Amino acid sequence: MPLRYDPEWRSQAGPTLLDQGEVLPVGDVATRRSRYDALFVQYVSEVPEDLELQVYKAPAPDGYEVEIFHLSHKETKAKLGAGDKTPAVLHVHGGGFISVRARNILGSIAPFVRESKVPFFSVDYRWAPENPFPTPVEDCWTALQYLHSNAEALGVDKSRIAVMGESAGGGLAAGLAVMARDRRLSPSLAKQILIYPMLDDRTVLDHSDGLAIFSINDVYTGWQAYLGDDYGTDRVSPVAAPARITTAEGLPELYLDVGQLDIFLGEDLAYATKFLSAGIQTEFHVYQGVIHAFQRWSPGSRIVKQAFRNRLGAICTL
Repeated sequence: MPLRYDPEWRSQAGPTLLDQGEVLPVGDVATRRSRYDALFVQYVSEVPEDLELQVYKAPAPDGYEVEIFHLSHKETKAKLGAGDKTPAVLHVHGGGFISVRARNILGSIAPFVRESKVPFFSVDYRWAPENPFPTPVEDCWTALQYLHSNAEALGVDKSRIAVMGESAGGGLAAGLAVMARDRRLSPSLAKQILIYPMLDDRTVLDHSDGLAIFSINDVYTGWQAYLGDDYGTDRVSPVAAPARITTAEGLPELYLDVGQLDIFLGEDLAYATKFLSAGIQTEFHVYQGVIHAFQRWSPGSRIVKQAFRNRLGAICTL
């Protein structure tokens, strides 16, 4: 039987799904930025009244100031006593390595903060190709160092920090976890929560029979922008493309989910298998009949609600 969309999800996605169906030529960064911005703009909203937003600036080694958007639950924060500490999530947004601003995804992470009461710190890293590897992941490292250095003032338990990201942001979060292991971050990260992450620059095939929407051309464009002349060569490090790790030993426990019609299904499955083989606590979900970033087209569908519950569970167990 051929692959097909989940019927309920497809019916709710409606014609907006087709608006994203045009396959753009490889290397067209400008048009992709416009498309991705349009996809995220509809989710931009004011910070809900029960949440509080603070913005910090952390200096990177080259002098650039990395913005960090701290979203917290007001009531929970007010109840914290002196010396009380909470877990925290360092969040890295998607955008193919080339687009989207952290401020534009606050509406999509707010429900996780509201339901879990766990504060999020979302990193506004610099984009490729203007700022190729390692700048974006180093910006994430700068944010993580800021969170560690200011944990006491922020009421954060440094031993209960997770990294979380979607798509290219999931790849950056995974790369950050590899970097933290190799740089001997102490205490180490507690968990990585990867949502349909972009992990492997060697992916060249679309297994979805053209249903994926996020096309192989988009994959090529993102990796080329991020890696430049190293793209696809043996010079690519596991920090840049985490699928290249030889072992998951020493990495934090893993939560990973992906749609069956996502181009990243194969690389995500292979990545999770490395964690299982290493005996690391692992939770892996494949959602039948849905594509990359599937929650953005049909938020009211059963499958999207299930994915939210699973992701929320990963956060609440920090």
